[in-house]
Amino acid sequence: FGKSENAILDKFIEEKHLKWFPYNQFENVEYLDKGGFGTIYKAIWLESRSKKEVALKCLDNLNENNLNGNLDEFLNEV
Repeated sequence: FGKSENAILDKFIEEKHLKWFPYNQFENVEYLDKGGFGTIYKAIWLESRSKKEVALKCLDNLNENNLNGNLDEFLNEV
């Protein structure tokens, strides 16, 4: 799996045993709603065996000053 190009985010992903997928592995990305931590989309994941429909969540206002606390809260919401 790829890297997000944000060292702090990549470290968090590795420590929590999560996976980061590049945007180009999804198609038919459609806006669903705005949540407490970001925007929610639905999309087709091209790398799955059956092209599964998945939910994507994009964190808003993510920066080095608020990354760790927000990611922990974000994971609790998921």
